[in-house]
Amino acid sequence: MKEIALPTQAKLTSALVPDLSLSYGQVVWVLEAAGFSAGAPDITFQHYIKSLRKIGLPFRRGEPGLDHGRLAHYAFDHLMDLAVALHLRVYGTLPDAVAEGLIAARATLHGFYRRAYLEHATGLGARAEVTAQGRTGFAMRGVWLDLRLRYAGGRCLGFGLPRILSPFEALRVFATAEGAARTHPPFNLSELAVRLVEASLRCPGMRGVHPARHREGRSGAAASMSGR
Repeated sequence: MKEIALPTQAKLTSALVPDLSLSYGQVVWVLEAAGFSAGAPDITFQHYIKSLRKIGLPFRRGEPGLDHGRLAHYAFDHLMDLAVALHLRVYGTLPDAVAEGLIAARATLHGFYRRAYLEHATGLGARAEVTAQGRTGFAMRGVWLDLRLRYAGGRCLGFGLPRILSPFEALRVFATAEGAARTHPPFNLSELAVRLVEASLRCPGMRGVHPARHREGRSGAAASMSGR
């Protein structure tokens, strides 16, 4: 089970999720460190993050993280919202249908983000071996996110009901996709979550990060993993 050292000297394992509280500047630093700026100038990348805020990603005014007009504080779920939106850009822009779908599915996605982190190497995300006669095999792990996005003619045709998949299920969905419309393949949500947490803990000025027990009704899953 992978462990990451926290500033508090506690250990963050797959039975815990990080209780982050990042400023806007720290969020930009983390996303750049995680590779999402794609070499764009800082001012350009910051402008794009602000444009996502204007459409409700990762929160709207009055929602947790942006209460009463005060400075924004970004938690783990907010950071993941931004990273998923950036991952889904097409030619540098997030399609309107995708943005609307991410906002509408926010509560479901937040549960997926936490499970993806908790089970990045166990449970649904457990390692799967892929082999074929006469070929070099490979392994996959992590919880994968399938948003059932369909594209044709350079535009998004639909945003389906999001679901999370095991590595084997993700490979099957990718390999059996059919139809004239191009389907966005599932992507490794666990890898994204771990990468962002690791970047957050390297962020300059990062203080007061504490491990927090999972609080969204999945305590049974966390308990079962701790017994493995």
